[in-house]
Amino acid sequence: MVEVTLGRAGRPGAGPVRLNGAVAWLHGRKLAILTVAASLQGVVLLAMIALRALPLLVGDPLVIRVVPVDPRDLFRGDYVVLSYAFSVPAGGAVEGLTRDLATGTRRGWEGRTVYVLLVPEPDGIHWQAERISLQPPAGGKYIRGRAVGDNRLEFGIEAFCVQEGMGRTYERAAQEKRLSAEIALTSSGHAALRGLRVE
Repeated sequence: MVEVTLGRAGRPGAGPVRLNGAVAWLHGRKLAILTVAASLQGVVLLAMIALRALPLLVGDPLVIRVVPVDPRDLFRGDYVVLSYAFSVPAGGAVEGLTRDLATGTRRGWEGRTVYVLLVPEPDGIHWQAERISLQPPAGGKYIRGRAVGDNRLEFGIEAFCVQEGMGRTYERAAQEKRLSAEIALTSSGHAALRGLRVE
């Protein structure tokens, strides 16, 4: 008795022959395939680094005030946790966002992109929020972030690595409202931390 294997096209042995041919082709080029895969991973990694560094290279320098956060212990080993007045918007402070009257929560909020229009403070040094919206402002400087909870926004500038022994100094300054963050801000609202300033 002779057993015949039919491929998809109905020809004897067509499937196994194609599969064996594909395996042989891949085996003969495994070094090239591994090289391409490693190169693609390297390109993706470099692109991620470049996107994070872009604001530092092309962004405008701004200074914004840091506000104390809970828990009170801001120092976490080798970095300081930071918060800003616009990180926790007051109820109804986000243009274009409705609240669910039954539960008091913001509908469709978590994960949404938000835009905070920044204006200079009277001292001419610091910048503060003028308004928060779900749409980018038509003009002016603004910072782009996202909602991460019912009433909290993050902008990618919430943690800063510090020198050994400096964490407590920054923590104390934040609690005394004497700490400011120096950021770099692109025209599209992406921000990066440049440093901290104790005033």
